Formats: sequence, C-alpha cells, structure tokens
Amino acid sequence: MSKYNNHQSTQRLSSFTTSGANSGQGMLSTLRCVFCKTEKPLESFSATQIQKATFNPYAPVSYNSKPKTICCKKCSPTQQTHLTCSICSKTQPLDKFAKSQRRNAEKARCIKCNKKREEEDVWASDPETESEDDFDQFL
Repeated sequence: MSKYNNHQSTQRLSSFTTSGANSGQGMLSTLRCVFCKTEKPLESFSATQIQKATFNPYAPVSYNSKPKTICCKKCSPTQQTHLTCSICSKTQPLDKFAKSQRRNAEKARCIKCNKKREEEDVWASDPETESEDDFDQFL
C-alpha cells in the first residue's frame, strides 16, 4: 500500500497545495474606509482596493501584516478632466492643452496661449540688434 493512500499523508500533503484557494472562505462582506471612517459594503470599493484588503497567500508575511490605506469610491480622487490656463485663466478640457503642459497644472498654458507666445518675436522689440555688417567687422 502506498504512503499516499494513508489519510495522514494526504492531509499533510494537502496543506502545501492550492486546492480550495478560491473557495471564498474568509471572504469579506464589508470594508472600512480610512477617510470617511465608515463601514461600507464591497460594492462601494474598487476592485483594486478590495484586492489590497484581502489576504494574499503569495505575498511576503510583512505585506499582509502591514495596515493598508483603503478608501471607498466616494473618497478616492477622480481623474482630472479640465485645467485652468495660467495666462488667460480659462478652465478648458484637457484636449485644449499640450501633453507637456498637463504635467504641471499650476503652470499649464492652453494651446492658444502657447501659439500667441510663439508668434511674439521677443527680439523684435530690442532696438540695439546688431546687423551682419557689424559682425563682419570683428573678423
């Protein structure tokens, strides 16, 4: 008779397998939001927040023992859809701003204001501009 037919051996081996890992034992029904400090049903949380709150058997022990910052959908920040131009002070949708301008919302300039700035010739107002003849004189 094989040692695997023995009930004790089977029980000892099953502790190292993943059988029943997704059985739903120990599933959470509610979570506590750290910002509004209320106990809410799982529907109030995103899938990422729920995953963060559940025990991960594959993670290091230190990960599961750390307290997690879990916030509900109501308290989590939404994606920014509009910016305010620092030049004309108009609030416009993101497609009116260049991608490079979107990175720093405080200094963002809309495309129209950027074009105006590019069209302005900074050196045209300087009366002391040297000509090429003056430059050739030094050679």
